[in-house]
Amino acid sequence: MTAQSSVLFEKVIEVRWADCDANRHMRHTAYSDLCAHTRVCFLGSLGMGEEWVQEHNIGPVLFKEETEYKLEAHMGEQLRITLEAGEPTGFTKSIQMVQNLYKESGKLAASHKCVVGWMDLSLRKIIELPVQIKKDFLVKAK
Repeated sequence: MTAQSSVLFEKVIEVRWADCDANRHMRHTAYSDLCAHTRVCFLGSLGMGEEWVQEHNIGPVLFKEETEYKLEAHMGEQLRITLEAGEPTGFTKSIQMVQNLYKESGKLAASHKCVVGWMDLSLRKIIELPVQIKKDFLVKAK
C-alpha cells in the first residue's frame, strides 16, 4: 500500500452493475472511467472545476494511460481510489498521475498511470501547466 503522505487525493466509489461485464467482474474500461472521475474530482478540489475551465478556456488532456490489474472487483464492492504524483515525464507541459484502486480489505485491485497535460481550447494547443497544478500538485509530490 502506498504511503499516506504521498496521497494527494482519494475517493471511495461503489462498483455499479454498469461497471461489470459478462464475467461478473469489473470490466477493464470501468477502471479507467473510475480513475477519470477521481481525477476530475481532484481538479475540482483544487478549484479547477467546470467554471474554472469555462473562465480560463483551458482543459486537461490525456496523453497516455495504462492499467495493471491485480485482483477482481465485483458489483457492490467499495473501491478506494488514491491519486499520487508519478514519475517526471521529461516534458514541462505534462505530469504523470498514479492512481491505485484498493478493495475494502486494503488489497490493491489495480494500479493506473496516466500522463496529463493542458490544452488551450481556442488555439487547440498544449500549454504550460496551470499554476494550481505546479503549486498544489508538483510541490506536494516532492
